[in-house]
Amino acid sequence: MLAQNAEPGPRPDESGNPDDDESAGTAGVTPTPARTAVDPAPTVRRPTIADGAHMWRIASDSGELDVNTAYAYALLARDFRDTCRVATVAEQAVGFVTGYRRPDAPTTLFVWQIAVDPAFRGRNIGGLLLDALVRDLVDVVAVETTVTQTNDSSRRLFGKFADRHDARICESPLFAAGDFPDAHEAEPLLTISGLAR
Repeated sequence: MLAQNAEPGPRPDESGNPDDDESAGTAGVTPTPARTAVDPAPTVRRPTIADGAHMWRIASDSGELDVNTAYAYALLARDFRDTCRVATVAEQAVGFVTGYRRPDAPTTLFVWQIAVDPAFRGRNIGGLLLDALVRDLVDVVAVETTVTQTNDSSRRLFGKFADRHDARICESPLFAAGDFPDAHEAEPLLTISGLAR
């Protein structure tokens, strides 16, 4: 169920590939302006309810994610703001990460989706989002996510994250293709543990 990242690579599924296509924008939500050579550095912060609409737009524009309802993103921004982050450039949302603490293992963060606006791909915004979120959650000792076998860009994103944090990354089965009611690849679990602080 992973979203897009900021690393280049071939077509990903759930985690998308934020370095390929152009941003199309979505009716009813202000599209992100085209990237310029003088764009300021991205900043990362907790989301607000108003960011839910931007998160939905970024997910929709990815063309790769299982897009949730706008209502779901607003709820995530309100009720899970401590385990979600939004990246902004000039106060415009350009990326997000959603996650939650595992109920039976609260020091484990499950990263659900990570996406970057197509106009801002190639700037390591996915990596910045992950690093900022884990830095703020000082008691988190492991990160989990699911990534399909064909999603090379997300595998690179999480591999680089593990390298930056001197952590181990292990893969194990979680969701088989048959667990989904629609055409969907299997979603193996990636577990990143031993995070250096």
